[in-house]
Amino acid sequence: MCGLAGATASGEQPRVHAALHALAHRGPDGEGCWSDPAGAVTLGVRRLITTDPGAAANQPLISPDGRFVLAFNGYIAGHRRRISSLRQDGFTVESDSDAALFLTVLGNALRDGGDPAKPLGDLSGQYAFALWDCALRQLWLGRDPVGIKPLYFVEYGSGNVAFASEIAALRCIVPTMPDQNVFPHYLAHLFVPAPATGFADIRQLRPGEPICWQDGKIDSRMIRPATCHRYDGEDAVADLRGAIRQSVADAMDADRNVGMLLSGGMDSGAIAAMACDVARERGQKPPPGFVMQFRDAGMDETPRARQLAKHLGTELHVVVAPDGPEEILAHLNDGLRAFGSPFGNPSVVLMQALGAAVSRHVPICLAGDGGDELFGGYPRYQAAAIFGAWQSVPGFIRRKMAGNIARLLPRGGARFVRGGQGDAQRAFQYWNDRCGLAELGARLVVPEDLSEGDLCDQMMAFDRRVTLPGNQLAMSDRCGMAYGLEYRVPLLGHEVMAIAKSVLAQGHLRGGAKSLLRAAIAPMMPDGHLSSAKVGFNPPVADWLAKLGGLLWGREARIIEMLFADLPIRDRTRQDYWRRATRHGEQDMALGLWALIVWRIWQMHLATDRRAEIMRAKGSVDGSIKAVVQEKTVPKAAI
Repeated sequence: MCGLAGATASGEQPRVHAALHALAHRGPDGEGCWSDPAGAVTLGVRRLITTDPGAAANQPLISPDGRFVLAFNGYIAGHRRRISSLRQDGFTVESDSDAALFLTVLGNALRDGGDPAKPLGDLSGQYAFALWDCALRQLWLGRDPVGIKPLYFVEYGSGNVAFASEIAALRCIVPTMPDQNVFPHYLAHLFVPAPATGFADIRQLRPGEPICWQDGKIDSRMIRPATCHRYDGEDAVADLRGAIRQSVADAMDADRNVGMLLSGGMDSGAIAAMACDVARERGQKPPPGFVMQFRDAGMDETPRARQLAKHLGTELHVVVAPDGPEEILAHLNDGLRAFGSPFGNPSVVLMQALGAAVSRHVPICLAGDGGDELFGGYPRYQAAAIFGAWQSVPGFIRRKMAGNIARLLPRGGARFVRGGQGDAQRAFQYWNDRCGLAELGARLVVPEDLSEGDLCDQMMAFDRRVTLPGNQLAMSDRCGMAYGLEYRVPLLGHEVMAIAKSVLAQGHLRGGAKSLLRAAIAPMMPDGHLSSAKVGFNPPVADWLAKLGGLLWGREARIIEMLFADLPIRDRTRQDYWRRATRHGEQDMALGLWALIVWRIWQMHLATDRRAEIMRAKGSVDGSIKAVVQEKTVPKAAI
């Protein structure tokens, strides 16, 4: 993986180099920069070497005919097979890297005048790229259709565009102002959904969106993933097992050491079992596993991870979860700097600590991201599956359940009855909204074409298209790449996703959550391993909230004052919310207040950044004045 930065305006090399410096953590193995001789564009790359360490693979890459220049971040599944096939067909691929394959495929499409989105749909993997066409004077920017790798861009000046892998790096090229209008969307999602970012002019490329810049104008299109086979229900289990194994094998095809996350969950367990099997087939040692340990035994999956590691015959490294307030705040600050925008999932603290620890052992790590969204792992999917039956219950009973009785129910039951009072659209909004504070007007961003299938299908499609790339995949990328660690996610290979999508949501839930995935991996798991209840990778938010609030602001009254400042919530209600979150452990309320405290910390970051910009500008002006004064007072004999 790498970090990308560039701009089309002339004379931007110093700013692009500053952006690359801000991306050094993403590419600790080298830096490359290319500028168009006519001054039309500058492309820069910070490289993390995962395949082909030779000098021929250094980026930016230039095509053999000199027409195309590529800056690439990512990996392509089966890249060695594809490169071999291209060479047999007479094409020149100048290195064995994923980037060289990508340059050849994309360059061939553009030479023929075709739509580059079509050949990119044939490439499974995770990537972001910038490609300059010297002949047509076009800049292409894009990211993979799942949304695993990030890319941001901004239009500025007289029709120019700048881009970077992270917001902080892009702000080194083009200063921009915060966008406070994202607040209600941030509260609902706990992140800012693409294409918004939290800054007025900076946009995220949407998953699978390549854009073409030429002469100040931008054209956009979408990549549609292609698959090799069609599947039917009878062969789905065997097909899925084979597709996951191949995807894992492709993700392990690297020139660096590979590790794997190994919690007690089904997703990471599936990846780990396949990875150990592939390693042994290749005559290699099984990859080392990594698990995070919690003090609370009810949240700790270390015993189950040890059991699985012993079954698979692999080494297991235990990473202790952050617990002290200073440690929590330090990891949170690092995570927010990596995102550059507000990000309210408290698991970012855990992922920062995990990334720091794993990176000390391996530069590549396999993860089970996407399993819940693909195979029906979240309880709200089961709620959606029985929504139709719930609507047949008389209205007065449903209203009674949603009233005082809901307070006596477990969290999942309470959310179900409260969200199930109206039609399917109301249920969708309630069950997906992460904000527990009704006064703040949180609003989901829902794709307009998300209408196929029943409520359960829509819920899963929403998570695949919006929540997965904006939340879990973004968190894995930023928290891994902050330490030069590349997470690879085999469950999001094109073939695996095609099989998962060929089964309706109700089919994944038949017989319990993730029935298809469970059946596919059961023969590889220890007895009883798949029957345990799902724990999840979640911190003790209520405890953290109290610790962080006390560290930042001290006494409870001051915490409440700072947390709710400027918000339309009465004083008595503010105190009630804080106590419900921290003393009574109401998870939804705690999560909503955590999102608020993160927003306040992000505002502090913005203020600090603004002061630094002012000081830099003042220093530049003072330096210019000093230089002028010195020039005027230097004796002629010294010139």
